[in-house]
Amino acid sequence: MYQELQELALRFGKPLETTRNLGANTYLALSRTRIAEVCLVFQRPSGRFLTMTKPFYPTGVYRLPTGGIEPGESVMEALERETWEEIGLEAQILRYLAHITYQHNEGRLFHSYVFLLAADGTPNPQDHREQISGFREVTPADLVDIARELEHLPADFSRELGATWADWGRFRAVVHQVVTQALTPS
Repeated sequence: MYQELQELALRFGKPLETTRNLGANTYLALSRTRIAEVCLVFQRPSGRFLTMTKPFYPTGVYRLPTGGIEPGESVMEALERETWEEIGLEAQILRYLAHITYQHNEGRLFHSYVFLLAADGTPNPQDHREQISGFREVTPADLVDIARELEHLPADFSRELGATWADWGRFRAVVHQVVTQALTPS
């Protein structure tokens, strides 16, 4: 995978690399086999970004689409598969935005590979098991508000997640913060 990531950085730009320690996050501790995901930052022709929601999310919660990298699958294969499953649109990679390494207090690592993509058309999820129930386009500034909202979700346990909304939200907030940082001119 290291060689593939180097090639992606050469083709699509060196990503912002950051590490975040999430401590005893119950959501991050759940899966022992899932160690990485892709985050799909779809830039629409309007310059806004596509976010999505699911019916079991707390009311009004939207986030950037993500999808797990399956064992033996490359980052590019996961990116293509997840784009099709979650959005159902052809997309062009504009930039390799970020590589986030999450640390858990058990010493476990998890990685998010974040890509800026261009996609036009109406989203049409192809994998109904994903349960995507709606999309919303947001401005770059809205990503900060989404991160803040995710960081402050209640500590209620979710059967669908197998963890608390608070831990899921703290985990999901990070990618929104990092995308905002990666998109901000230095």
